[in-house]
Amino acid sequence: MEEFNNILRAHDRKIVEIVRNFLFATRAFRQQYERFKKGSLHFSDLAKLVDDRGESILFALKESCQDLFRRNSFSVSEKEQIFDLAVGSIFHLAMKMREDLYQLDVYGPKYLKLSAKSESPPGQENLIQQFKKIISRAEASFKEGIEEIDILSQDLFRQFQELLVEYRENGLLIRFFLEENELLREVLGKNYLEDIFRTLYGPDKAEGYRLAGESYFQSAFYAQAIKAFSRALEKNPGDEGLQFKIFLCQGMEQFYSFALLQALRSFEKCLPLSGKVEFLETYRAMIRKVCQKIQEEFPGRRKTDQHRDLVKKAKLLHRQVEELPPAPSEIYPT
Repeated sequence: MEEFNNILRAHDRKIVEIVRNFLFATRAFRQQYERFKKGSLHFSDLAKLVDDRGESILFALKESCQDLFRRNSFSVSEKEQIFDLAVGSIFHLAMKMREDLYQLDVYGPKYLKLSAKSESPPGQENLIQQFKKIISRAEASFKEGIEEIDILSQDLFRQFQELLVEYRENGLLIRFFLEENELLREVLGKNYLEDIFRTLYGPDKAEGYRLAGESYFQSAFYAQAIKAFSRALEKNPGDEGLQFKIFLCQGMEQFYSFALLQALRSFEKCLPLSGKVEFLETYRAMIRKVCQKIQEEFPGRRKTDQHRDLVKKAKLLHRQVEELPPAPSEIYPT
């Protein structure tokens, strides 16, 4: 089971990598296309978008798509196949566009200099005419190529938005959406998060934040989990499952911040909700571990011991947690 979870998590990470690379590539191309329309695009500007050394963002996007959609054991949907093919096509179009722009930027000025002379060197007239044809073809090919990439990129962007629906349960991806504010706002627009969550979860405004909170929780990023669960609770007030998770995460965050008494108090708030939520053995083990750790570190045997009340509270909480019944799913595993 653990091995499968690790494989699934690696798959989710690769999805995030593709999404990140796609957004960076989209932003980079839009910037270059604006330069093209203004007549200020040069060969050196393309290095970040596409290059021949395998260091550009389009190369990274192509490779990450091929790695996930062609070289893995997971089934690949038709949407994923189309997305992969479109990315590959854009990459090769961009490589050709890059070569055309190289000719225009590097050889074009030299040709213009030669053609501006009143007389050509003896026997070189035909060669100069060939240069003229080459540069003319490169100019037409470059303009056609970048316009074709623009059209294909717009279609791919729409496909990307539809593809996201297949990854609606990917908590790592939702975390990425919450963390990369500047990039997503620039590429997807001002209200990108609301738009994404509406596409993925319909009218349920809390689900995206809840999934992010669960992912943070599983990764032991308790402070971030609290923020995500709190945002979900704002969208869905009265959700006792979310409130339980907030108290649990607060307790763990306070424990690791060495605010031990506050941690126990947060865990105590979980108990009244334990019968209303699925109180998994995982949660029981977390609280048990904290209580045991406090008892080990602070014996609290003497009446004068300043930690006596802390240890007493830890023992009582430990006993109360142990007395809680197991979750129904753990009695009748599915």
